[in-house]
Parts: sequence; C-alpha cells; structure tokens
Amino acid sequence: MTLALLLFVALLQAPAPGAAAEHRVRGVVSDESGAVLPGVTVVANGADGSVLASGVTDGTGKYVLGPLGGRQVQLTFRLDGFAPVIVTVAIADGDAIANPRLLVAPRSETVDVVGRIPLPPPPPPPVPPARPRPRPVMWTVPDHDPAAVCGPAKIESAPEAFGTIRARRYAANGLYGAGDELTIDGGIASGVGVGAHFVVRRSYEPQWGDRLAAEHTAGLVQIVAADDTSAVAVVIYACDEMLPGDRLAAFHPEPRRPVQPEGKPDFRRPAKILFLDTGRLIGAPRSLLVIDRGAVAGVCAGQRVTLFRRRASRREPIVVGDAIVVAVRAHSATIRIEHATDAVLEGDEAALQQASGVCAGR
Repeated sequence: MTLALLLFVALLQAPAPGAAAEHRVRGVVSDESGAVLPGVTVVANGADGSVLASGVTDGTGKYVLGPLGGRQVQLTFRLDGFAPVIVTVAIADGDAIANPRLLVAPRSETVDVVGRIPLPPPPPPPVPPARPRPRPVMWTVPDHDPAAVCGPAKIESAPEAFGTIRARRYAANGLYGAGDELTIDGGIASGVGVGAHFVVRRSYEPQWGDRLAAEHTAGLVQIVAADDTSAVAVVIYACDEMLPGDRLAAFHPEPRRPVQPEGKPDFRRPAKILFLDTGRLIGAPRSLLVIDRGAVAGVCAGQRVTLFRRRASRREPIVVGDAIVVAVRAHSATIRIEHATDAVLEGDEAALQQASGVCAGR
C-alpha cells in the first residue's frame, strides 16, 4: 500500500473537527465497611442541571455511564437506608473513575405527646391526735435477789405453767424487754390474777446432760389485766431474751444474801457440774452452771465454790476457777463463775467452801 493510500485511510477514521469524544464514567459503589452495594441509582447531571445519563449498580456494585462528552458532570448516588452522595467529575481524555462510599443514613423520630396535667388529689382528712395509751397500774415488786431468779436450773418436779407468752402487745413479735406489755395465753381459770408476779421459764436439753431435765429463767413479769382465758403482763426485768411460748411459773422471792468469806474447799466430797446454761458449750467468767448438790446437802446462796478437775497423772486436783452459789433448790444449785484459769466443762467438779461450818443466814 502506498503512503498516499495510508494517509487517506487515517483521515477517514479520524473524528471530524468539533465532534465530541464518547467518554464514560465508571466505578464501584461500596458502604463504609468496604462491602459493595448493588442497586444504587447513579445519575449524571450537566452544569445546567440537565440529566446526561443514569444507571444502576450491578450485583458487584459496578456501574458505567456514558457517553457523556468532554465536560464536567455531577454524579448523584442514592440507595434507601443510605445518605445520598454527590461527586463532581471532570471528563477529559479517557474514561473517568468515581468509587464513592455511602454512609448509613441517621434515623430520628419525632414523638408528639399530648396530655393533660392531672389535678392534685384532695388532701387527706386531718388525723386526730392519737390518744396516749393508759399506763397499766403496777404493784410493788417484793424485794429480792435477781441473781437467784435468772439462769439455768435442774427441773426437780413437774414444770409449772400458769400460762404462756403469746406476743408483745402493740408491736410485732420479737425479743421483749423491761416495760413491754405481753399477751398471755392463760387467765383467771389457770391461776393468773391481776397483781401477781411470775417468772418466765423455758425447758431445754443440755448439750451433755445425760437427758437431764433443765429449764432456764429469762425474767420476771407482773399481771396487769386478766379474764378467764387470757391476760396482759408487763416485763419487770429480763435476764436475757424472752420468747413466745415461754411459760409462767410461780415467783418465790429470795432475799439478797452476802457472799461468804473464803474458806477451805472440801475436795473429799465435791459436787459435780451437771450442765451449763442454754446455748453454752463451755463455762467462763459470769457463766451460770448447775451442780448436783442443793439445800438438802447444806448448800446455800452466797457460798463460795472452788472449781477443779482430776487427772490420773496428778495426785492434787487441778483448780480451774472459783464460783458463788446464786440459787438453791432441794437437790441442785445454780452457781456463777467469778474467775477461771481454764474453760469449765460439764463433768468438772465443784468443791464447796466452808468458812464457818454453816451457811450465812441459816
């Protein structure tokens, strides 16, 4: 082919002067995480706002718009749930590329609440002032030694029960203290009369007592009202807790007796510690214990006692403390530990001290 013929063919294939090149815009649309977005509408607008081309991204997020000619176009990308994106692209030699990322559109809701302000409720009717409860009439309590009342004792006859504590009056059940009013199951028909005093007792089984019958006295009450089957009592004093179900027993006031002077303990004929007070496992100072010797054996309140135990390896007794007799029954007595050099246990022995050969006051 001659050179002239080649030039002629090239002129035929060249675009005519002033004709626009068929340029396109292409790209991939994705979200903010980089995942491609199919179904995005893409619109190309000219400078005068006219629509030059439109399309939709395919399953891989790709789009192609054109021909657009050599000019500057504005691309708008829209998809439900995403904020629209506008990109300006200059069309020059070759295809332009625009790879926008769409952000999830923020959501907001507007709620209009319409209501009426409620009227304030009417004020409650005035409460009349509470009338003070009348104080019960109290009788004089016989002079006695509270130490002879409180604490454990051996039951030597059938337990007395003139009535039982039901609950605290004017308040919920619980522990009772001095001045509390108690309702009693038991009244005039069972020997509970107004003005009478009763000790409050409960039975218990000692921890290591060989099934001995034991009872604990928790305090003193006075009856202030009574009918045939029920009564009201006022707590004079509580040695410790009084509980619902505790029974009323006769009150035998014991005079206060002076503590005897120290004497010589009789280790040859000792008493035996039968059991400790309810809830106690070992004896310590101020603890109350019961011994198997009482008034029949010459024991009396105020008498001093030496506490000891024996060991086969030692001829002399091992002294573990000293105590004082605080209450006496016929065949047993209650003692209170004054000093201790070791734990005092059930089964230990108690040597009664004799200062003058007889109990003081007998």
